Amino acid sequence: MELKKGIPVSPGIVIREAFALDTEDLRIPQRFIEKSQVEDEVERYEQAVVLAQKSLDKDIESLGTKIKIHTQILEIHRDLVADPVLRKEIIAAIRDKHYTAEHAVSRVLNRYIKKFAAMDSPIIAERVHDLFDIEKLILSTLLGKKIETLNTLEREVVVIAHNLTPAQTAKLDPRWVHGFATDVGGKTSHTAIMARALGIPAVVGLDDISTTVVGGDLVIIDGFRGIVLINPDERTVKEYQSKVEETARVTRRLRKQASLPAETIDGHALQVHANIELPQEVHSAVELGAEGIGLFRTEFIHLQTPRNNEEVHFQHYRNVLRELGNRPLTLRTLDLGGDKDDGLGLVEENPFLGCRSIRWCLEHPDVFRAQLRAIYRVSALGQIRVMLPMISSIPELDRTLMLIEEVKEELREENIPFDDDVPVGVMIEVPSLAVIADLVAPRVSFFSVGTNDLVQYTLAVDRGNERVAELYDPVHPAILRLLVRVLEVGDEHGIRVSVCGEMASEPIYLPLLIGLGLRELSVSPQLIPEVKQVIRLVRDFDVQELAHRCLDMSDGFAITRELRRWAHDHLPDLPRRW
Repeated sequence: MELKKGIPVSPGIVIREAFALDTEDLRIPQRFIEKSQVEDEVERYEQAVVLAQKSLDKDIESLGTKIKIHTQILEIHRDLVADPVLRKEIIAAIRDKHYTAEHAVSRVLNRYIKKFAAMDSPIIAERVHDLFDIEKLILSTLLGKKIETLNTLEREVVVIAHNLTPAQTAKLDPRWVHGFATDVGGKTSHTAIMARALGIPAVVGLDDISTTVVGGDLVIIDGFRGIVLINPDERTVKEYQSKVEETARVTRRLRKQASLPAETIDGHALQVHANIELPQEVHSAVELGAEGIGLFRTEFIHLQTPRNNEEVHFQHYRNVLRELGNRPLTLRTLDLGGDKDDGLGLVEENPFLGCRSIRWCLEHPDVFRAQLRAIYRVSALGQIRVMLPMISSIPELDRTLMLIEEVKEELREENIPFDDDVPVGVMIEVPSLAVIADLVAPRVSFFSVGTNDLVQYTLAVDRGNERVAELYDPVHPAILRLLVRVLEVGDEHGIRVSVCGEMASEPIYLPLLIGLGLRELSVSPQLIPEVKQVIRLVRDFDVQELAHRCLDMSDGFAITRELRRWAHDHLPDLPRRW
């Protein structure tokens, strides 16, 4: 058994077979053999090496002298496939440990991959890619090229990967994928957000989990403690099975109360909405007690559909409205860039400070217009709100509002019905906008604080970088002062203020937010029952006192200790995961 410690980003516990993405979705169906099968397995491995060499020779011959660098790479791969040291170690693993040929290949090569990846030499680091390539080649040869992809899964697994792209996660089927564990990432990375949206346990920032786990290994992912156990013993499996059952009991109890109002003990009501990434999440969001959709991340539709596809967006939005009934739907316009590729393959040195979100949309007006047309067309069918991400200045906001007016004028000229009074709001996730919130308020209908990016940009901490993850502090005094500023401006101008970042879903942060004056929030659907239960356990007077104490503190760590102490005393019935 091997234990890995990372960053817990989505609560829950799962015990399943591993699906290792970094071996190109090649599943190793069997890991051990009987002693009597050893020599046959060695022969099977030797034959696979010969076949792999022949395949590479054929590829080299077909290239000729046309693309010299490709030929050189293939020659390196051919030499590595038959490397005598690797061959000796793989055969020894088969004979001494009774591994199958596939399991022996993965174990030996992953050991070298990990060793090479840790070296400073860029020349040696390049060999890591070569080792990955030959691992895929030999495994696909041994398995008869029976390659299984995420799209064709028909068994329950946990996905192990270096990282997961938005395009990959958008195609996952939650019937089969029951957890994530990745080398990189932080609490607000895309993978973390998606795991919470799907309601499955996830641990990120594990450094080398993708080169430690082999497809077919039994894995336990503990999304409460940030632990991953690889090939656990029988006693450990039984202990975790008991934890799974206890977690399920607590979850069932909370879900039974999901339809109850989100109202404090002394009668102050809050609105709890859902953050969703995929249209199919709406049904569960409503079942779990959402009063509407406070954030629909529309870029995942864009990533799966042709560019400028107004009709596809319209159909998705219409389907979501049907599921919601009379509840409101807040559509965030495309938030591409950063950790979400724009589909053009553009690379920026610092994408989070580059052409992302509204900047990207204004640079691609055809794509933006198509989305806006779809949004305003669907506004004739239900309660729609438009939310603009990453606005950082008044000119940027005015330019966007002007484009919206142009789209509305187009629809009028085409006699297409729409709601002329759709509320348009901004996400406050750039510190500059929080500072000038009083100048922004007269131009918009609502504010929605995106705490994930607001923390990142205020504290200069890359939220996807596990090396600085401990510096990412949602209760840093600067963040609390910006929140107070936005809430006060909203109150002065009579406009709604919500929080749609992950901060709103944490039981220890929620009493503080309520104490600061928050009355509307939006969280992942699976967390709604717990969030509503926290609200029902607090008194406004108590949390206001808590907020005043926290605002007087100068240290985010001290604030967190105070919040933990308060939660321990006032939230006794919730799982202890902080």
